[in-house]
Amino acid sequence: MAVAARPEHVPLVVIGAGIAGIGLAVSLRAAGIDDFVLLERADDLGGTWRANTYPGCACDVPSQLYSYSFAPNPEWSRTYGTQPEILAYLRSVATRHDVVRHMRFGVELLEARWDEAAALWRLRTGRGDLTANVLVSAVGPFSEARIPRLPGAETFAGTQFHSLHWDHAHDLTGERVAVIGTGASAVQFIPEIQPVVGELTVFQRSAPWIVSRLDRRTLPAERALLRRVPALGRALRGLYYTGIEGFGLVGFVDKRFRHPYEALGRLQLLRQVRDPELRRKLTPDYVIGCKRAIFSDAYYPALTQPNVEVVTEGIREIRAGSIVTADGAERPVDTIIWGTGFGVPPAVFERVHGIDGRS
Repeated sequence: MAVAARPEHVPLVVIGAGIAGIGLAVSLRAAGIDDFVLLERADDLGGTWRANTYPGCACDVPSQLYSYSFAPNPEWSRTYGTQPEILAYLRSVATRHDVVRHMRFGVELLEARWDEAAALWRLRTGRGDLTANVLVSAVGPFSEARIPRLPGAETFAGTQFHSLHWDHAHDLTGERVAVIGTGASAVQFIPEIQPVVGELTVFQRSAPWIVSRLDRRTLPAERALLRRVPALGRALRGLYYTGIEGFGLVGFVDKRFRHPYEALGRLQLLRQVRDPELRRKLTPDYVIGCKRAIFSDAYYPALTQPNVEVVTEGIREIRAGSIVTADGAERPVDTIIWGTGFGVPPAVFERVHGIDGRS
């Protein structure tokens, strides 16, 4: 009778080879720890920046801050890095620090259970079983598309896709497009598709706070200066950190700190949206910081264009070729783009069971 093969044992297993997993891998090697693996269900590294490829995809944190402290990059072409440039940066860091060899691509974690008697993790993956002493999740919050269950969505006869799974083969030129959701991703791709579609209907549940982005191309002289004076890059990083962390004063210290930030948002709205009725629709009804504030200079101007309508009525149902709102209005639609965000926490957390089998 054949004896079952013993599962491979790895002292330390990391789930995910995105920006967190890569950073952890570099830190582990710097600490002299070399016996570990990163399990990545996709066929490449990069996480969020590999998966999200929608038009206009970029980071809403300045690149000098949204980068590793141990790997400053003076070559960013813009104040805010775009998806292709961030992905290239992550690949370069992973290659330079020789952590790609620790990555196992196409390996999805199906279940992880803590074995108290043996004092180790038992992992079931799509490519066999493993055991580990230490299990670390480096899974980010933007890995699982969230699509609300709206009545009739399955009957829609046109094209529909989530921003995470952008259909680049589908031509939006001249189409009647509905965007459901106005989160950070939608705020980025709406200005990109607005000029090419025939009609754009934006279904908004709640208006986001929009603050000026002040994005621009960096000058060759700036990049040269950052290369020659690394301390300047560190100072710039600290300046951005201080400014962005200041948003936390609203939620964690006192709501009275909201006033200067809300003033910036209201000024942005007043400056870019002249129509009082549209401005009313786009005015948030909650304190800044209750939801994620978004940096953009292109979103409001896109919404003011003649081929765009912002709808604040709730969606009652989706039909084969239209969307019907709670007030009974029916709007013909050729394509639906779901900009409804991500499932948080990621579904992988339901697969991890610790002491007493608790997820």
